[in-house]
Amino acid sequence: MFRQVVVTKWVENVSDEAKQAFRDALEGLRAIPELLALTCGDDAGHFDDNFDFVAVMDFADFSSARRYVAHPLHQAYVLDHASQVVGQRAVVQHEWEPPGS
Repeated sequence: MFRQVVVTKWVENVSDEAKQAFRDALEGLRAIPELLALTCGDDAGHFDDNFDFVAVMDFADFSSARRYVAHPLHQAYVLDHASQVVGQRAVVQHEWEPPGS
């Protein structure tokens, strides 16, 4: 399995509506067949210097992740939502084995 973890800080003064549109568009990416699992959510807010949002995405392999990135739905998500609300992001990608495999 191939996992991608993306943490995001919002741009300054981004509206709650724009953040929700980003979340909704991210959920819509579940329609891309290569995306096997998606877990995401807002930071709990316990520390001021944390990032604001996280998305954890699982794919069968790196090639699947690359096809996901190239998918028109993902491209629209980046253009219409992520590019509008993301001020900073960090990405970690790694291979992993599901428990019991």
